Amino acid sequence: MSAGEAWRQAIAKAEILLSEGEAEEDVSGIADAVSAFNTALRLAPRSDAPLDWAKTQSRLSAGLRALGARIDDPVMLHSAMTACDQALEVYRPDGTPEDWARTVALLGAAQVVLGERDSDPAWLNAALNSYRLATAVYTREAAPNDWARMQRNCGAVLSLMGERTGDTASLREALDHYRAALEEYTRQESPIDIAITQSNLGQALRVLGERDKDRDLLVQAVAACRAALAVYTREATPLEWAMASTNLANALTALDDEASIEEAVAIYRDAIALLDGPARLQQRAIARYNLKRAEGRLATLRSPPP
Repeated sequence: MSAGEAWRQAIAKAEILLSEGEAEEDVSGIADAVSAFNTALRLAPRSDAPLDWAKTQSRLSAGLRALGARIDDPVMLHSAMTACDQALEVYRPDGTPEDWARTVALLGAAQVVLGERDSDPAWLNAALNSYRLATAVYTREAAPNDWARMQRNCGAVLSLMGERTGDTASLREALDHYRAALEEYTRQESPIDIAITQSNLGQALRVLGERDKDRDLLVQAVAACRAALAVYTREATPLEWAMASTNLANALTALDDEASIEEAVAIYRDAIALLDGPARLQQRAIARYNLKRAEGRLATLRSPPP
C-alpha cells in the first residue's frame, strides 16, 4: 500500500469516528478520532504531501475542539487553534480558497468555545472576525449554504456577547445575521437549518425583549420558537425538540401572563423528561430551575389580590 493510500484510509477512519462520536455524544469515540487524525498526520509529512498534511491538521482541529469542549480542557482548545494555524501556513485564499475558508471557520469555532468557557470577549471577537473573514470566499453567490452558516455563526457569537455583557447593540446585530441566514435557508428549502436558526433567533429575541421590556419582541420570540418546533418532532429529533421547547417555554414565561406561563410549565415538564442522561445534566438542571421559577410566578398570578 502506498503512503498516500494509507493516509486516505487513516483519515477516512478518523472522519467516521468523529462523526459517530459527535452524533452519539461519545467522548471516548471523539478521543479515538483525535488519535486517528494524529496517525494520519504521521502518514502525510508536510515536506512530502503538504496539502494532505494541511487537511489533516484542519480536521484534527475539529476533533480537538469537539473533545476539548466536552471535557472542558482549555489546553486542547488551544491545540485546536494551533492545528488550524498550521494548516493556514499551507492554505491560502488565492490558491486553495475553499480549504482556507473551511479552516478559518474551524478556527472560529475553537475560538468561540474558548471565549464562552473563559467569558473572554477577546476570543469571542476573534471568532466573529474569523467567521466574517471566511465570507471572503463563502459569498452568498458562490457558496450560499456556507454563507448562511457563517451568518448564523456570527449571530450566535453576537448573541452570546450580548447576553454576557448586556450589550443590546450586539443582540440587535445578531438578529440581523439570523434573519439573513433564514432568508437564504428558506430559499434553499433547508428545514433543519431553518429550525436551528429559528430557535437561535427566538432566544436572541427573548433576551433582547426582556432587556428592553419590549413585549412585541417577546411575541416574536415565541413565534420563532414555534417555527423551529414545526420542524423538530419529539419522535424524530427528541433532543433538538427538547432544547427548542425549553426556548419556547422561556419566551412564554417572559410574556408574564397566566395563560402563557401555564403553557410554559407544561412544556418544561415535557422537555425535562427527554433531557436525560449525564450528558444533559446541565440543560436538565437549567430547565428544572426555570420550571420552578415559572411555577412560582404562576402561583403569584393566580393568587387573589390582598
